[in-house]
Amino acid sequence: MAPRSRVYELPPELREELNQRLVSGGFQGYQGLSEWLTENGYKLSRSAVQRYGQDLQEEFETAMGDVRKTTQMAKAFAESDDDTQGALVDVTARIVQEQLLRITIALRNAEHEPEKAAKHIAQVTHALADIGRMSLSQKKHAREIRREFAVEAADKAAEVAKRGGLSKEVVDDLRRELLGIA
Repeated sequence: MAPRSRVYELPPELREELNQRLVSGGFQGYQGLSEWLTENGYKLSRSAVQRYGQDLQEEFETAMGDVRKTTQMAKAFAESDDDTQGALVDVTARIVQEQLLRITIALRNAEHEPEKAAKHIAQVTHALADIGRMSLSQKKHAREIRREFAVEAADKAAEVAKRGGLSKEVVDDLRRELLGIA
């Protein structure tokens, strides 16, 4: 296993600033970033910063790919007007779950600060549970909406059937069929 990057030994706020500089600089200028770190009291070679930057860039591009996929799905649902049952919410919840699982795996594999990793894993676990509850609630709501529409449609059909002169028994049978009642 390769030795852990010394970048992880930086204080969190300095590493966060490095991350921001890497992203905003298009993952270039590693020599300048190495010099900047030296000015801040942390001597890291250009190659160490570059290796860290390449790993961060891969993570960034993967995350941005997921964002693009979600955006495209949202556009498709909006254009098709086909999100009456909350499919977009469900797809988004699944993507978030996938990302949280990736974070959990990364935290579990982290060799540094196991106490912090355990705390973060607990937070991710709670987030996954919240998403699960949200998804179940959304599906329950979608079923209730479908049921309300079915009752409304059955009532209107029964009304039309009555006006058309059908018997009460036939109207009741029609209503039961529309509602799926045995």
